[in-house]
Amino acid sequence: MVLAAGFLAVRAAKIAPQKPAASAVARVDPALAKCRAAGEAAGRDPACLETWRAARARFFGRPAS
Repeated sequence: MVLAAGFLAVRAAKIAPQKPAASAVARVDPALAKCRAAGEAAGRDPACLETWRAARARFFGRPAS
Protein backbone atom coordinates (compact mmCIF):
# COMPACT_ATOMS: atom_id res chain seq x y z
CA MET A 1 0.00 0.00 0.00
CA VAL A 2 2.79 2.41 0.92
CA LEU A 3 4.64 1.47 -2.24
CA ALA A 4 1.57 2.26 -4.35
CA ALA A 5 1.14 5.64 -2.65
CA GLY A 6 4.79 6.46 -3.29
CA PHE A 7 4.46 5.44 -6.94
CA LEU A 8 1.39 7.66 -7.40
CA ALA A 9 3.12 10.61 -5.73
CA VAL A 10 6.13 10.33 -8.04
CA ARG A 11 3.89 9.89 -11.07
CA ALA A 12 1.79 12.94 -10.12
CA ALA A 13 4.94 15.03 -9.77
CA LYS A 14 6.01 14.07 -13.30
CA ILE A 15 2.58 14.83 -14.75
CA ALA A 16 2.10 18.13 -12.89
CA PRO A 17 1.78 21.05 -15.30
CA GLN A 18 5.00 22.92 -15.79
CA LYS A 19 5.32 26.67 -15.61
CA PRO A 20 5.58 27.95 -19.19
CA ALA A 21 9.09 28.89 -20.20
CA ALA A 22 9.82 32.56 -20.63
CA SER A 23 9.56 33.53 -24.25
CA ALA A 24 12.78 34.47 -25.98
CA VAL A 25 10.82 36.46 -28.52
CA ALA A 26 10.98 40.19 -27.99
CA ARG A 27 7.87 42.28 -28.06
CA VAL A 28 6.73 43.30 -31.50
CA ASP A 29 8.57 46.36 -32.77
CA PRO A 30 5.92 48.98 -33.60
CA ALA A 31 7.83 50.04 -36.72
CA LEU A 32 7.93 46.44 -38.00
CA ALA A 33 4.22 46.04 -37.26
CA LYS A 34 3.44 49.26 -39.17
CA CYS A 35 5.45 48.10 -42.17
CA ARG A 36 3.84 44.65 -42.09
CA ALA A 37 0.40 46.26 -42.08
CA ALA A 38 1.33 48.59 -44.97
CA GLY A 39 1.55 45.66 -47.36
CA GLU A 40 3.05 46.21 -50.79
CA ALA A 41 3.48 49.95 -50.23
CA ALA A 42 6.03 49.22 -47.49
CA GLY A 43 8.46 48.03 -50.16
CA ARG A 44 8.73 51.60 -51.41
CA ASP A 45 8.74 53.29 -47.98
CA PRO A 46 12.27 54.39 -46.99
CA ALA A 47 11.42 54.10 -43.27
CA CYS A 48 10.27 50.49 -43.73
CA LEU A 49 13.32 49.62 -45.80
CA GLU A 50 15.57 50.96 -43.03
CA THR A 51 13.53 49.20 -40.33
CA TRP A 52 13.84 45.87 -42.16
CA ARG A 53 17.58 46.40 -42.76
CA ALA A 54 18.15 46.99 -39.03
CA ALA A 55 15.98 43.99 -38.10
CA ARG A 56 17.95 41.72 -40.45
CA ALA A 57 21.22 42.99 -38.98
CA ARG A 58 20.00 42.25 -35.43
CA PHE A 59 18.72 38.81 -36.44
CA PHE A 60 21.97 37.80 -38.12
CA GLY A 61 24.11 39.42 -35.41
CA ARG A 62 25.73 42.01 -37.62
CA PRO A 63 26.07 45.69 -36.81
CA ALA A 64 23.34 47.81 -38.39
CA SER A 65 25.58 49.96 -40.57
